[in-house]
Amino acid sequence: MFRRRRSTTPYAPCLRPLSAVTLTAATMLFACGSGTNTDDAPTSSTTGSSSQASGATTGGSGGQGASGTTTSATTNTTSSSSVGGSGGAGAGGPSILRVIAIGDTGEGNTAQHCVGDAIDAKCGLEGGCDAVMLNGDNFYDQGVQSVTDPQWGTSFEQPYDRPHLKGLKFYAVLGNHDYGLTSSGDKKSQIDYSYLPVGNGPNQRPSDKWTMPAAYYDVKLGGDLLHLFAVDSQDTGQGQLSNMQQRVASSNATWKITFAHHPRFTSGDHQADNELLDGLTQFAQPPGMFALLEGIYCDTDMLMTGHDHNRELIDKGTDSSCPNTYFAISGAGAKTRTSKFPKVTGSLYYDETVEGFAYMEFTSTSFSFEFYDVPPGDCVGSASKMPAFAKVITK
Repeated sequence: MFRRRRSTTPYAPCLRPLSAVTLTAATMLFACGSGTNTDDAPTSSTTGSSSQASGATTGGSGGQGASGTTTSATTNTTSSSSVGGSGGAGAGGPSILRVIAIGDTGEGNTAQHCVGDAIDAKCGLEGGCDAVMLNGDNFYDQGVQSVTDPQWGTSFEQPYDRPHLKGLKFYAVLGNHDYGLTSSGDKKSQIDYSYLPVGNGPNQRPSDKWTMPAAYYDVKLGGDLLHLFAVDSQDTGQGQLSNMQQRVASSNATWKITFAHHPRFTSGDHQADNELLDGLTQFAQPPGMFALLEGIYCDTDMLMTGHDHNRELIDKGTDSSCPNTYFAISGAGAKTRTSKFPKVTGSLYYDETVEGFAYMEFTSTSFSFEFYDVPPGDCVGSASKMPAFAKVITK
């Protein structure tokens, strides 16, 4: 039997200003604050030679990325650039993109390292991956306190220090364990860490994997092949909603994926919690969590989340207002949790028994979605086995 862990997940909206941070490299354009507080956006811009990013509220300069990336994080810029890299891209980007999605990872435990080994093996088998989506709750139980918090090593850098993950961007969103009124975690530090130079000295980080240019942002991969929209699901005010709706509406990407921490639909143990959260946020910070998520994902192909420590794919049409959107949960990156609820209508696949990850391939005509089990004792080998679930979505 696999040991299941149950934990509570407190939530509360919280906004904190972000001070200016200097960055020493350039791949992406940053352009967005959190909610109505635009101080969450960086206010300084420099360029350099590594594969990280630079930017300011007026935009930054483009550099080389793994497969042609553009990241936008301010509220007042629409310029962008995209440069092809190892994915075989030119101005139009590569013909295929390979993306991993994991969530609720920040334990630093054996299971997280095991999933890290499996992801590394999968990317090696595929000849390399292009990005990883981190679906929040990046550090348990109380987030990080600063950019020098030891959890950066034990719960992020070390579990993903693998040969085929070097240079790979981990695009992260914030979860309720990362910050909030019931969490002592510092949201600002997770953003600031993105701008530290790579090195082994003080005020440096050992790799450029971690990427969170702001509390919410968007990133284009492979030219116009894939556009990711990163949402802070605890900031439910009108500011983020309006800003991200504009980004989605203006995108010409073939595939659009929204990712956040809290699911809109789930068969997991947070099903009732999310209903309660939505009601609380409608009252405390309207329009509320569900309206925030729906307002952004409605014109995208999928909402990818974590929060529930399981893996699930829910069919399009579950939200009748957004009939073309699928709903995925990949929150078993370090532990699992048993649900007391039955599967929701439209659930195509659900597993709460073993850790694992989602693997996605994007082409101009199809989107292949797979879940992989990662059982203890077969971490590397699990990547070469048949996926636990597979579905091909076409345009």
